[in-house]
Amino acid sequence: MALKTVTVPEAMEALFGKAEEVVSAYFQQRTDAPERGTIEIFGERFVLVRAASMSVEFFSLVEELFGRGREDEAAGFARNILYDLAHAIGRSDAKNFHQKMGLEDPIARMSAGPVHFAHTGWASVELTDEGQTTPDENFYLVYNHPSSFESSAWMRAERDPGFPACIMNAGYSSGWCEESFGISLVSSEVLCAARGHETCRFVMAPPNRIADRVQDYIQSQPNLAADMREFQIPDFFSRKRLEDELRLAHAELEVRVGERTEELRRANERLTAEIDERQRIEHRLLRSQKLEALGGLAGGIAHDFNNLLTAVRVYADLLLAGLEDDKPELVKYAKQIADASDRAERLTNKLLVFSQHRAPQPRSLNLVQTVHEMTDMLRRLIGEDVTLVCDAGDTPSLVRIDPGHAEQVIVNLIVNARDAMPSGGTATITVAAVQLADDARARELGTSPGDKVVLSVNDTGIGMDEDTQNRIFDPFFTTKEVGRGTGLGLATVYGIAQQCGAAVRVQSAVGQGATFELWFDRAQPHPDDADTDPEMRSVPVTDKMVLLVEDEAPVRELVSAVLRGDGYRVRVAPDPAVAIGLFEEHADDFDLVISDVIMPVMSGPDLVKVLRRIRPQLPVLFMSGYAQDTAQRSGLDPDEDTLLSKPFTADKLRTAVRKALEI
Repeated sequence: MALKTVTVPEAMEALFGKAEEVVSAYFQQRTDAPERGTIEIFGERFVLVRAASMSVEFFSLVEELFGRGREDEAAGFARNILYDLAHAIGRSDAKNFHQKMGLEDPIARMSAGPVHFAHTGWASVELTDEGQTTPDENFYLVYNHPSSFESSAWMRAERDPGFPACIMNAGYSSGWCEESFGISLVSSEVLCAARGHETCRFVMAPPNRIADRVQDYIQSQPNLAADMREFQIPDFFSRKRLEDELRLAHAELEVRVGERTEELRRANERLTAEIDERQRIEHRLLRSQKLEALGGLAGGIAHDFNNLLTAVRVYADLLLAGLEDDKPELVKYAKQIADASDRAERLTNKLLVFSQHRAPQPRSLNLVQTVHEMTDMLRRLIGEDVTLVCDAGDTPSLVRIDPGHAEQVIVNLIVNARDAMPSGGTATITVAAVQLADDARARELGTSPGDKVVLSVNDTGIGMDEDTQNRIFDPFFTTKEVGRGTGLGLATVYGIAQQCGAAVRVQSAVGQGATFELWFDRAQPHPDDADTDPEMRSVPVTDKMVLLVEDEAPVRELVSAVLRGDGYRVRVAPDPAVAIGLFEEHADDFDLVISDVIMPVMSGPDLVKVLRRIRPQLPVLFMSGYAQDTAQRSGLDPDEDTLLSKPFTADKLRTAVRKALEI
């Protein structure tokens, strides 16, 4: 009789007794060969890993990589990696075990999991009689891990993790059950021995039901409710929204990027060497994590650069305003500075789009002008063996799209065309206005009748068969060799098209090239797309007092200079503490507070909460070099608060201030 490795309700003992026999027979096939460095069980190679290295020590390593002051970010990053990795391993182990042992019934498959779990040293398992193991959205399970390797490691190190510690236990068990029942499942730890609780307890349910299931369980256990309030719902296989706040000089930043990139490269090589080619899902996970880390880094770079661009752009505006007409050369130079700043702003927007730290900002965009402006860059991108033909014409064609997304779509389509012509060829990009009046034709294209603007990219390359065409927009699908592509380029094009309501059409045949078409609804000029309201330019206001709170000295000085030049009275504060002191002394004198969103010690929204305890109806204008979604995580209310994104021009600042003051 196999060892008793699980504790289950009496009605389930027979089922798990059978599971113990099957799993014990499996592990009795273990063969150790240290002279060859191998451990094999039932013909499969296993690897022993120290518990602490995958728990408390892993978190310490990630904290070192992120640096001081960013412990919360490091912990979140590490939890996401460990949960998703363990979930993938749990699914893979379950699939392998089910095949080897010939298990077909979902309940039999699931019951082998806790026994397998114990034999591999993760934890012992206690199943409660709460729950419902049906293969649908009503699936619900409550269970304990009395001897979790993760909790044991934290307690042995005499450290309180500050959060439920059994991340890999939750991920592995939900992955095994997901593979057993064929439904998506996620597990949340509600009690943790490493936090001083009686045991490690978990609730498992489908992702769209897990939060409600956990709350229902907490309400059913009033004596434990206080202990369970720190539970966390894992971010189920989503791309992690990392925020890097980089405060180092350019030279120090280059060193840090180099070290981080090298560390990621080494980690990727080590992990890739351990992953079997058949376990493709783990390989995709690692790619996603690498891209997300680089994306977070790009977002931090863009934030710091936006602060510098704000100073450059506004000082250029002030210089232009102060130059006499009889100095045309100086006027020309100042305009070139402003133009260069605008181009740099578009570059940082691309970084923010890549890092997914920038929410879409659609506007009425002239697609013809965008294509013409990108032509030179596209020619450099595709190389000398591919000829680029631009047939966009000169007639303005407006579509409603984020400018950065439009450029990303064009670049991805041109790069795809280039890669389809390994021996050279011709890529043609066209923009055409089309009147689509035929309902049948519109349905075929997946759009509605009306005025359309069609962006088309054609290549003379190798073409695609029908099966490839059916999969080209799937994330991670690629026909390129390993290391040459992520399979995200065309998926990104399709996602952006869906966001702005454009239909996508592909025509191709093997050996006959390919044509990609995006059918946009023709847009009309929109008043919000104008950079500045002409009626709000430099109107002197002499009776308004502004409190300016900004920790970056160059930005603080230039905003103060613009406002004082327009007649405002300005009191400046380099940090929230000084601002609170000034406000307490002169609360009734201030007509407006202008504050940065993200500052050391206290955020701008938190500062405003303090000030509004004194003046509840105080007008406020926020500034930030981060995107709005990042600002919202710092307390910004998109429905109530006004945000001026950096970099901005002097006129945009004036307009925002006047709107905030309602003058």
